Amino acid sequence: MQKHIFTILFILITALSVKSQTFCRYQNGRTISYAKVEGDTLYPLTAAPWEGGEMTGNRVLQDSVRLLHPSTPRVILGLSGAYEESWSGRTPFKTVRWFLKPPGSAASPGDPVVLPASLDEVLVETELVIVIGKRIKNGDPQTAAKAIFGYTAGNDIVGSVPSYHRLQGESEDQEETLLGPGLKIGDGFAVFGPYIHRGIDWRHRTRRLDVIDGQSGEKSTYTHSTSGLLYSPAKIVSDLSRVLTLSPGDIIFTGTTKALPAQAGDVVTISVDGLGTCTNRIVSDVESIP
Repeated sequence: MQKHIFTILFILITALSVKSQTFCRYQNGRTISYAKVEGDTLYPLTAAPWEGGEMTGNRVLQDSVRLLHPSTPRVILGLSGAYEESWSGRTPFKTVRWFLKPPGSAASPGDPVVLPASLDEVLVETELVIVIGKRIKNGDPQTAAKAIFGYTAGNDIVGSVPSYHRLQGESEDQEETLLGPGLKIGDGFAVFGPYIHRGIDWRHRTRRLDVIDGQSGEKSTYTHSTSGLLYSPAKIVSDLSRVLTLSPGDIIFTGTTKALPAQAGDVVTISVDGLGTCTNRIVSDVESIP
């Protein structure tokens, strides 16, 4: 018990000892750069902040550039059953449960999310996202806390299983094991950004999801709090580092308790209080052809 209390105190002290800072990644013409964010001004860095990037002495107004997803992850992970409500009185697992998304699923706020030909509906979610700042393998929670660079907001998109069955002419009541996780890997199905916030408290932040119907204009909304997370970010990173190596820039979607459906023409906006907002339009594969 004493060891558990010490671990929690260590993680809190580590988080509080880091000064609050905000970073982004942006495109200006053909140039892509990282920057420190202060108000409406970006201060370009010589490299990614977790690589020791230093300010160049220049400054850029945010309105004059395009903000991108704020890292280029080698690994994108998502969690299932990470919130208390997911268990409905059942005993939660002692360790996290995860799924993998490919690097090609990374997408920026404002990017169109293109439905693959196999789907006419996706499910969208609003989530707290962990950004890794140090390489970690087989780390304990104390080491994991130091490996976390910061946090951002993200939309973990998954294809609708009934939609896939319907378009393939398959029975919609057939038993599935791999299709659900498999439909999480679509191009652009991991929207996150536009900022990474460092040295902040991840708890008690409202997660908001809005889907505006492209035909009727009606809005569907879901809100929830990050305080319902069963596992601390340090434990999440520690558990996952015992499965695979996590590297700087890698991201972890920490899960949700509800997703909303979205179809071509719908506009999806997700946010985590104080961490950022992502708005993306869902489009069909036909619309995306130049």
